[in-house]
Amino acid sequence: PSNGRIGNQPGNMVITQKIIKHTITKIVTLVFDMKLFSYLYLFFFFLYSTNLSCQDNLEFFNITLNIKNIKSKGNLFIAIWTDSNAFNSNKTDSSESKNGFTYGFKEKVTQNYLNKTINLPTGKYLVSIYLDENLNNKMDYNFIGIPKEQYGFSTKKIIRFRKPKFDEASFILLDDIILDISLQ
Repeated sequence: PSNGRIGNQPGNMVITQKIIKHTITKIVTLVFDMKLFSYLYLFFFFLYSTNLSCQDNLEFFNITLNIKNIKSKGNLFIAIWTDSNAFNSNKTDSSESKNGFTYGFKEKVTQNYLNKTINLPTGKYLVSIYLDENLNNKMDYNFIGIPKEQYGFSTKKIIRFRKPKFDEASFILLDDIILDISLQ
């Protein structure tokens, strides 16, 4: 007759030993997996920290912008692009401002010349500029889509009736550079 105890019956001793053996096997496997996990964790941590330290070692260079032919006073909007898709698209936000440029700033101008130096990491860039003469924070166009305000790009070629494509006006920054941009 069973008294409700499993452990003190002879047939159950074998079952208990099998359970203990199975549990020990699981613990050993778990310890091995934890050890493997620890090694993998250390490996990926090293890989990640090495990647971060490589990013910290980026070289920075100066881009000196010599912006000429400024015909009136206003705000000069300067955008520096690294994404060709963003530049080549015509997407704007709700305030009709272009999206997707990497760096942007505006300079109040009252003269016909502006000199500005920017420090950037090595990379491929395009500079676009427009002069907001009426201070409405956007480029104004006439009824057929031609800009009413002055503009310029980081290309020596004068491109009429369209903006240049990214590859036509971009440059690779590997050393200090001077860009002479004459507004149209």
